[in-house]
Amino acid sequence: MSHCVLGYGKIRQGGLQPPVKCYEIYAVRGSIRVNVQPVDDKCILQVQDTGIGIVKEKIPHLFERFRQAEGSENRSYEGSGLGLALVKELVELHGGKVTVESVYGKGTTFTVWLLPGSTHLSAEQVLEVPCQPNTNRASVELADLELVLTGDDNESHTTDFDTQDSKVKNGHLILVVDDNPDLRAYVSGILRANNYQVQTACNGLEGLHLAKEIVPSLIVSDLMMPVISGLEMIRVIRNEENLKGIPIILLTAKADEETRIEGTEHGADAYLSKPFNNRELLAEVRNLLALKENERRVVELNTYLTESVLKRFLPPALVQKAAAGELVLDLQPEPRLITVLFSDIVGFTQLANTLRSRRVAELLNEYLEEMTRVVFDNGGTVDKFMGDAILALFGAPEELTPNEQVRRAINTARAMLRSLEHLNQRWKQQGIFGAGSAVQFRCGIHQGTAVVGMFGSAERSDYTAIGPSVNIAARLQQAAVPGTILVSAAVADYLEDEEMTKCSPLQLKGVDETVLTFAVKPELVANR
Repeated sequence: MSHCVLGYGKIRQGGLQPPVKCYEIYAVRGSIRVNVQPVDDKCILQVQDTGIGIVKEKIPHLFERFRQAEGSENRSYEGSGLGLALVKELVELHGGKVTVESVYGKGTTFTVWLLPGSTHLSAEQVLEVPCQPNTNRASVELADLELVLTGDDNESHTTDFDTQDSKVKNGHLILVVDDNPDLRAYVSGILRANNYQVQTACNGLEGLHLAKEIVPSLIVSDLMMPVISGLEMIRVIRNEENLKGIPIILLTAKADEETRIEGTEHGADAYLSKPFNNRELLAEVRNLLALKENERRVVELNTYLTESVLKRFLPPALVQKAAAGELVLDLQPEPRLITVLFSDIVGFTQLANTLRSRRVAELLNEYLEEMTRVVFDNGGTVDKFMGDAILALFGAPEELTPNEQVRRAINTARAMLRSLEHLNQRWKQQGIFGAGSAVQFRCGIHQGTAVVGMFGSAERSDYTAIGPSVNIAARLQQAAVPGTILVSAAVADYLEDEEMTKCSPLQLKGVDETVLTFAVKPELVANR
């Protein structure tokens, strides 16, 4: 506990015995001593503390407006940098002077020299008004000072929320964080007058909690604040995924280069030195919000371009990961072990000869859309469309084990076959062809090495696979009986015997060796 001791002494001067008044307040972290005494024709007021002191280089600038002494950035009570400047102006207005002596780390002494009475002032400077001392107010202020020194402030600091209409005219919500209520009101007033919605916090910790709650468009924060300093608050915000992109303006009376650099290193986007005017503050706010909006548009454009390109051949889940930066795709051509699925439909050419061109295009797109969905549902990649033929890859660009590649390819082929049966029923209901007619599905699947990646030029390129493995899958598809799925021995090695029927070896066009083939039973899919 701290306590206040009031002592009286007497000094003779010209036969008078005016008292020397000495107030001394002790606290767990030091003391403040206030002395008032006459010296010759002057009155001397001296304030001495045992605090952190002031570095020598800062003393010449101490009485400048918006200057603050070197010290801790999260000290419990922070001023605006105006107090000492006002003291100097008031003292000089009364014909006096103020001096300071300090030893950094030990304490500071301020001395005010004043002329008593008013004879040294001009008539224009003197205004006679009745004055009654308010002892109750003095007691309250002294108690407040004692509370500050002991650090026993148990008051619950509630956030100073804006009670104005929550509708934001320009769409931006700004968080102002400052422990000085005057500066907080000053900055908030400027912003509200320019149609920004404002919410405020009186220290860095409250500012951090409120930022997480409201996710503001921009933050204006003081540097030196209690509990958590402005720099500490910025550091935490820059590590929060949903907050790290918020523009931050840092306010401080510490105008030295080192502080500016430190603020920038911690993630401040702009730095305003006190004093600043409303135009300067608003210019920084508008510029940062405009930059953030441009950044958002660039991100949206990049996301759109990424998705519009990748969604042509990748499953939606992979497209979303790539757009969010969660998936790194190395699309440079490289040899990969992949499983290739090649399919087409039999009878579509004859059907096309009986329909108008526009209707043919509609039916073909309907078929390709349905088949693409099936490929994507099973985690495959659509390499290309060639008329009614579809080339799909498993194991590129997403790496999969050989067994998983085969399992997904087989499931895809079976699902494609079932989907075509549903399309045939729909087209019959629409009168596209008669009851005895239908288009038929055939498919070839092979696993082997191929060079996979982006091929083409800067103006036009495609993601595709090149090599004998692709050729073998295409030849298997051509050799397949309509309504069947024909696979090579490399694929059959991963299947159960009951899933397939061995077929005759085939001499495929463009392939030197004989290829062992197996017909996969499509009806097993519904039971697996």
